[in-house]
This record gives sequence, structure tokens and C-alpha cells, in this order.
Amino acid sequence: MRINKFEDKGTDKPGKRKVDGPSPLKKKLDPVLDEPLVCLNGTWLRESEARIPVENRGMMYGDGLFETMISVNGQVKLLDLHLKRLHKGLDCLGIDLHISSEEWGRLFRVGIQKNGHLGLQHIIRLQCWRNGGRGYPSTSSKGSWFLSFHPMPDQLDQLSGIRIMKSSFHLPVKAAQVSSLKTSNALLYVLAATEALQNGYDDALLCSANGYVGESSSANIFWINKQTVYTPSINCGILAGTRRDALLTALHRQSFFSIQEGLYHVESLYEADVVFSTSTIKGIQPIHNIDAIQLVTDQAILDMIRNIYQLTIS
Repeated sequence: MRINKFEDKGTDKPGKRKVDGPSPLKKKLDPVLDEPLVCLNGTWLRESEARIPVENRGMMYGDGLFETMISVNGQVKLLDLHLKRLHKGLDCLGIDLHISSEEWGRLFRVGIQKNGHLGLQHIIRLQCWRNGGRGYPSTSSKGSWFLSFHPMPDQLDQLSGIRIMKSSFHLPVKAAQVSSLKTSNALLYVLAATEALQNGYDDALLCSANGYVGESSSANIFWINKQTVYTPSINCGILAGTRRDALLTALHRQSFFSIQEGLYHVESLYEADVVFSTSTIKGIQPIHNIDAIQLVTDQAILDMIRNIYQLTIS
């Protein structure tokens, strides 16, 4: 009997064998199928396919802006505040993207739908920059942009407290209107956050050159003492965060807490009933330590603030 060398039990075609388990091709494609989809100037692409010119003013000079947002179950939280800050910043820089708030909202909804495989919560980043080439003077009002989506980190813990250190870096003096600009130049925050990490802390406290409390590298700072909520004035050079604005607006609508914005030295935080930070990604986080000094945390007061905050962003 002549034996066909291509025959193999269980096969129905010469030269092919059945392989148990997932095919090598499927394994190779899985990372691609799980990859986020981004929008670059209106075109939807896989993240790895997006290409940005090397000579862009956002990278070379920080001539641009960005917004970081979160979406939960398809809804972008505090969208109006983010778009208000974005349009104000673009107007200040003289960049015209010719995109309305309504169109941005539509793009966010499309992106959330396209990236549903990433989960129910997304971190959304909108990056904008001016077109044009080399040289500091800006000669064009035309701009470019991209929109990216990533899943919320699983390990994110908004309930536990953080330890911060007083940074050796200081906030620069800047005009009040510039405090609304979330610019692409975040080198100061990078240096401060890195310094804190290298010293075993979760974040850095940035003060003004005169020693007034400012902000952390990624959040705004609040503290409460005897039913008064304190927070640094934007005159300290801080970024006016959307969570900061939303919480202050909500606090003005209630009667239990009074509010004070001003210039305060770091010693004011040592005497507080609770010190906390607000940010888009991490929400409200209590601050338990500043350098080696342990702070008091009145849990009942903190819970009240958290309830006000949650009602504001829901």
C-alpha cells in the first residue's frame, strides 16, 4: 500500500494539519483589536497608525493646549467647563480650529462608541497645536488636533490619602488670564512630580516664589478649618482646574461652608481639619502628610465635601 506523505489523521486537505487552541494569526491580531482608536484632524485611526509631523509647534515650542477629561458610561464629565476653558485658551493663543462645542461633543460621543472595547470609563485627551514651522513668532492661526481614548487605570484609588512634599521648584508669576491656559508646556510639573517620586512621596506641593501655597503637580489644593473652605487664589500662579471651578460653584450654592480664596502660607494647612486635592482623574483625595508633618483628617467633613463634589459632577 502506497502511503501519501501528506496524509494526516483528522485532515481533509493535503499538506494541512489541524492545530489545537487559538491560531498563531489570531494571537498576532489580538493586540491590534484591543488598540485604542484616535481621531487626528477628523480622521479615525488606530493609535499606532497616527502620524504627526516632526516639525510641529506644539512639540517644538509648547505652542498649544490640551484638555484631559473622563467619560463614565458614555458621558463626559463637566464637558461644558472643559470646552469653555479650551475655547478661551485657543482664543488667547490665536488658534482657530473651526470646531464648535457641538461638534466636539459629537466627536467625543463617536470616540467613546468606537472605543467601547476599552471599558465603561475612558480617559480622554484632546491635544491642539498651531500649524507652522520654525521660529518663535507665530504667523498662522491655523491649527491641528488629536483626540485619544484610554481605559481608566484599575489600580486607581480615590479614597486613600496621599503624602506630598514641598517642592524645591516654584510657580512662576503670571497674569490671571493665563491661569486658564492648560498649555502643552508642563515642564515645571514634570520636574516637581519627578522630584517627589524620587523622594518617596506621591506628589509635590508647588508654592509661589513668595512662599504662598499654590497647587500640586497634578491637582488643586483645598483645606477646611472651622467650616471655612480655603483655596489659593489664581494670583498665586495656579492652573484654574475644572474640578476646582465646579466645587467652588457648588460650595457657593450651599450654606454650611463659607469660602475663602487668597494668599496663604503652608503653615495654614497644618492647622486644618482636613486637607485635600481635586483633579479630573483622581477626584478628591485627602492629603495625610506634607513632608514629615502628619495632618489631621476629619472624616465626617471629608465625606460632606465628597458628597457635594459627586453631586456636582454627576
